[in-house]
Amino acid sequence: MFMADAQGTFTMVNAAYERLCGYPAEQLIGKLRFEALHDPAELAMRREELIAPPVRNAIELAGTPFTADQGMETDWTYLRSNGSPVAVTLALTRLADHAGLTVGYVGMAFDHVSRKGVQLWHLLHHDPLTGLPNQDLLEERLETTLQRSRSTHEPVLLVLLELDNLRKLRDTLGQPAADTALKQVAARLKRLCGDNHMLGLMHNTLFGMVSSGRNTLPADFGATLLAEVSRPIPFEATMLHLSASIGVSSFPAAGSDPRALVQRALLALNAASRAGGGIMRHFDFGLQAQSVRRNHLEVLLREAVQAQRFTLAYQPQIELRSGRITRAETLLRWRHPKLGTVGPSEFVPVAEDLGLMNELGSWVLEAACQQAALFLAKFGNSPSLAINISPTQLRDRKLYGLVASALERWNVPPSCIELEITEGLLLENTRQVIDTLQNLRKLGVEIAIDDFGTGYSSFAYLAHFPVDRIKIDQALVRAISSVKNGDAIIGAIINMAHALDIKVTAEGVETAAHARRLAELGCDEAQGYWFSRPLTAQALENALTPFSWEENPPP
Repeated sequence: MFMADAQGTFTMVNAAYERLCGYPAEQLIGKLRFEALHDPAELAMRREELIAPPVRNAIELAGTPFTADQGMETDWTYLRSNGSPVAVTLALTRLADHAGLTVGYVGMAFDHVSRKGVQLWHLLHHDPLTGLPNQDLLEERLETTLQRSRSTHEPVLLVLLELDNLRKLRDTLGQPAADTALKQVAARLKRLCGDNHMLGLMHNTLFGMVSSGRNTLPADFGATLLAEVSRPIPFEATMLHLSASIGVSSFPAAGSDPRALVQRALLALNAASRAGGGIMRHFDFGLQAQSVRRNHLEVLLREAVQAQRFTLAYQPQIELRSGRITRAETLLRWRHPKLGTVGPSEFVPVAEDLGLMNELGSWVLEAACQQAALFLAKFGNSPSLAINISPTQLRDRKLYGLVASALERWNVPPSCIELEITEGLLLENTRQVIDTLQNLRKLGVEIAIDDFGTGYSSFAYLAHFPVDRIKIDQALVRAISSVKNGDAIIGAIINMAHALDIKVTAEGVETAAHARRLAELGCDEAQGYWFSRPLTAQALENALTPFSWEENPPP
């Protein structure tokens, strides 16, 4: 290796360079230009090839191999001090200041034996599919950039971009499709990053970008990155569609440890993914607090599931024609002795990530069947108890057996249980899901679609799925009075559902006017705070018990 000043005069050579050319350092430094070692005849014909493009900042090259896109890399002939020729590969990079003026050169010269070592190094530090630096090399460059920032006081930015659905694409269309998508995305990101970011592939779905001189990623550039990833990719006779999420952290705001910088970018990335993906999040210390709480929740939730430390609440569903309680939705509740009440919106996603939903769902099924058995024993009948079924449970072929066994164990008629599934599951339309739903209906269990009208609402799906009931989302219910033609939309949904022999329940009914208008439109049932908040099992039992003045005389 050697370094030279702006005129090309040697300023430093290492021992390996001395051995290669046969000149001691004192005969090179300050006395010869690096051109002087070339075969004069060859140099006369190819001198222009020694003029290399500049890089943005010299210090960023520390520990970095000089590849074709970071200067010039070509084969030359050196003349050693004794006049003998030696074939070398010369990697030369011109260093420039921010004004573009040359400040010096960095060169590396390899004979053929050394060249093999460099090739091996390249294989060990680059992804073979995309050619991008791998995690080891990118983290090395990140540490080098951080070292420089401590002396220059320039901020350092780390951007992590993860492909949200590459694994699903691989499972659906195979490895060639995933490889094509990854190579195309890498090429697009490399073009967008240019000299402003050092781009690498951390692992199969995670790209990393390092840059200095900034502590935030502009929103428009983040949007451009996401848009480039989502642009369709041609593959054989189809088009591949990807999406991504972005997490960003910076130094000095996130600390000087490269591992801390990576960890905090991952926290921001996970927050973006949990928010639905396709967005960018910058790290803030609130995310770190959330991460600590989530890690704590994971430990406590495992213990709670194992010890079955949950309860059920019940929100009545009212038949609008008669005013009777005909159904009740079961709502999972968790109250921890130290944390207090933890809402399902917080702990259910954690349970899904931990793979606990089947175990948790089985407990809910058993508890609901047990409660239905108690109602049957006291009243001779029971409202139908609606149980929310997660996508994980529905995809499990054991679901039918679990439901049938629970009903038999508690001696509960299937009509006492209703299973609610999310609207998005209609899109899967897999044979296994359809068979499971059909078998459950044959058993006598009713199937409901929850939150209808917020996602991929289509009566074409309902015509092919075994569905007994749809539950209109509360956002549509509120539109009755707040949106032009809101009641016409609700009325059309009710009429089309009835045409398919599907009943309709309205969710989130909070005013008498909404309840009255839903009844006028022919809605079958409703639930919401206008009728009742979620009740304990005892409170629901009280609501179902016929009241007698003789048994309960007034004071």
